[in-house]
Amino acid sequence: MIDLYRLLGIKRGASKAEVRKAYRRKAKVSHPDKGGSAEAFSALATAHDVLSDERRRERYDATGEIVATKPDNADVAAIEIIAQKLGLIIHSEHDVSALGIGEMIEQAIREDIARRQAGIADHNRAIERAARLRARVKRKADGADNMLARVLDWHERSAKDLIKKSEEAVSSMERALAILDGYSFIEDLTADADGEDQVAKALRDTIQTLDELAAILAAQPKEAVG
Repeated sequence: MIDLYRLLGIKRGASKAEVRKAYRRKAKVSHPDKGGSAEAFSALATAHDVLSDERRRERYDATGEIVATKPDNADVAAIEIIAQKLGLIIHSEHDVSALGIGEMIEQAIREDIARRQAGIADHNRAIERAARLRARVKRKADGADNMLARVLDWHERSAKDLIKKSEEAVSSMERALAILDGYSFIEDLTADADGEDQVAKALRDTIQTLDELAAILAAQPKEAVG
């Protein structure tokens, strides 16, 4: 039986922050690009995922069982967001080996969240204005169709629809940040024998994997998803 705590070199009572710190420290030397094996690196990732999840950790502490996570369709949009940000970095003219990839992606997503939240606030103000105007609009002829009121109602419904879409987008972005929190980009990778930047290569491989995972998640029946 694998001892996840020993694997990360931490005590059983370690906090989530300590789990994350230990994982990042181990990952830097166990990554396949640093001479480690894919199996060892995968085991580290599993240890981090299990011990960072309160319910899975409780189950592991009580029974020693490592419960696999079930894919969630809500992750599809989050994964697509990460893939999009990685794609922008890959196609950038800058030398990506000198960039803090994780920090750049996180900053870009947080900026998107801020823009969405500002838009939500604008739409809420528009709804309030529409409601005030709606209360003031009266037809001079009793019983006649109040077309201006109908127009204002339409604006209110449209604003509410946009708010709902923005809130869903923010939720996906926040999930993307949570996913990114479980990963790190290994520093100081060098060019391989063909002169190809290993960071760029790793990012391309990551995007391909994310695209494939998003396709798998999207194709799964809803009742099979936990």
